[in-house]
Amino acid sequence: MSANKKIDEIIELIIMLQNSYSGLTTSDIAEHFECSKRTAERMMSAIGEKYGAYIETVQNKTDNKKRRRLKKGSLNSLIKFNSDDFALLEHYKNCEKSNAKKKELSAIIEKIKAINPDKFSKNDVDELLLNQAYCAHIGFREDISIDILTTINEAILSQKQIKIDKKYLINPYGLIYGEKIYLVAYNPFAQYIWIYRISKLKEIELTNNYFEKDENFNIQEFSDKSFGIYQGEITDVVLEFEKCAKDDVMEYHFHKSQKITPLENGKIQVSLRASGNYEIITELLKWRDCVKIISPKSLKDEYIKTVENMYNSIKKGNQDDIKRSKKRNYKAFKRKK
Repeated sequence: MSANKKIDEIIELIIMLQNSYSGLTTSDIAEHFECSKRTAERMMSAIGEKYGAYIETVQNKTDNKKRRRLKKGSLNSLIKFNSDDFALLEHYKNCEKSNAKKKELSAIIEKIKAINPDKFSKNDVDELLLNQAYCAHIGFREDISIDILTTINEAILSQKQIKIDKKYLINPYGLIYGEKIYLVAYNPFAQYIWIYRISKLKEIELTNNYFEKDENFNIQEFSDKSFGIYQGEITDVVLEFEKCAKDDVMEYHFHKSQKITPLENGKIQVSLRASGNYEIITELLKWRDCVKIISPKSLKDEYIKTVENMYNSIKKGNQDDIKRSKKRNYKAFKRKK
């Protein structure tokens, strides 16, 4: 066997060990590569010399055979990123004029960070950018400990259950980043996929219990179903924006399914398919009187009700202020008399 073929087979075996949920026996390896068990053991020994710390034994109660696999995420350790790399990526993102491109770059940066949880500290990138006058902090953001994010990342990569709030065991599937950070996990007790806001979890503990992830689950496809975080009935949404918002709308990313169509009257139509009326309405309020909802009617009615409630709340607040002002003026008048 040539040296190149040996290397190719070792690399192939490493990938097999990384992707295997139940682990591989010596017989499995020998059968796949059509070699003897002794050759299969030599291949495992070669991998063990370099990556022995990442190899784990999987217990199988049915046949009691020795099965081995690489810990989930082991291959990620071969790719190293440092704070300077992230700072440079953030710099190029900030230089991008298109909001849609900025969001795409942010998503890519977060994916890279997710597979390198121990290669940077929470504030390293921000501090580097701040020192170089590349960015400044503004607006709302959640303060989440890097230790918590590291624990969650390790659980996702190694496919180990985590215990939340000292009592619930869940199977972590992935993270969704937005204004807030959410954990997507399967709850074995409820037998349902739940979304947890990480900042609301009181305590997170990594366990030694492995779980089998649903191979058909895709976190991107899961998150694409909704406009924001909350899942619900998926509807076809059609919006119409005024001419004054044209430039912003043309380069704005509302949702993955969006279709932007310039109309003959100069207005812009945006259509998308998603769930989450609450978050759609929250987004549309940012556009004030530059947008109107064409369909569905249920979303339009809910939007009108939201605006009316906001108006009534402000009106009531103003009336209360007037009453308090009149009361203060009357007391002042009485004192003068």
